[in-house]
Amino acid sequence: MSKTPLLVALALAPLHAEEAPAAIDLLWGVKIPMRDGIRLNATVFKPKAMPAPLPVVFTLTPYIADSYEDRASYFARHGYVFALVDVRGRGNSEGGFEPFANEARDGYDIVEWLARQPWSNGKVAMWGGSYAGFDQWATLKEHPPHLATIVPAAAAAAAVDFPFSNGMFTPYIIQWLTYTSGSTGNPKQFGDSTFWTEKFRERYTRNLPFRELDRMVGNTSTVFQKWMDHPQPDGYWDAMYPTPEQFAQIDIPILTITGHYDGDQTGALHYYRDHMRYGSPAARGRHYLIAGPWDHAGTRTPNREVGGLKFGEASLLT
Repeated sequence: MSKTPLLVALALAPLHAEEAPAAIDLLWGVKIPMRDGIRLNATVFKPKAMPAPLPVVFTLTPYIADSYEDRASYFARHGYVFALVDVRGRGNSEGGFEPFANEARDGYDIVEWLARQPWSNGKVAMWGGSYAGFDQWATLKEHPPHLATIVPAAAAAAAVDFPFSNGMFTPYIIQWLTYTSGSTGNPKQFGDSTFWTEKFRERYTRNLPFRELDRMVGNTSTVFQKWMDHPQPDGYWDAMYPTPEQFAQIDIPILTITGHYDGDQTGALHYYRDHMRYGSPAARGRHYLIAGPWDHAGTRTPNREVGGLKFGEASLLT
């Protein structure tokens, strides 16, 4: 899964997996202008030998572009340009990070900017998982003319499976917000299970209001407090999800990927079912779904073993 472009190759250009990987060039610190003047940062990977412009694939991520470097390098060595783009307010991108709020407009602007570059043939695709699956659907609902396909894996759906589900928030959201606070990555703080368990237990044993959780963990978060003000699906969240009319206008091939143990399976299938409900017959016929025995991370990098269960070789889809 992590090494196969799948629908990207179908929609953009044939990929010849049997050929020896090519050398690549790197464009560092590429600044992509947004309509409001904010510049997002991209790291662009290109095949070293480019006799003609190529299709471009990009991932828009809050987890810092370096986290997808292996994928970008692979695509570039096999005939694509790949851009890793930090969402606004994260990594080296300008602006402030408000999760889910800006990706639709920013995604549109990124697609159209990439399509105009001299190394692009005008066909642009999106690839990625989890948050980077959400922002593919957010971008697609704006219908940028040069978006050729999306490949959302384990796509989160705002107000469906994150940051709450069935009207229930979980303490994990402040752990995630602390992980994505500031411009740099905070993986060690995010992964400190002792710290988070202590804080969550303290709130529970002291019977403290959930709204105070951000102060308890030492990260007074304006995003957390805004989410507390919107505890049910409403106009704030609706703006982040395609409308029935937007689903009906989709006319590009899509590959949805989820796993039997994927924490965002609810979100991924929510998009799929709504497209099957509102999309045109032609568009529904070009929307493919893969669900395998994977957890959340395994939707991008499958592992034969999940939670002590070991699956056959066929689970390592390549």
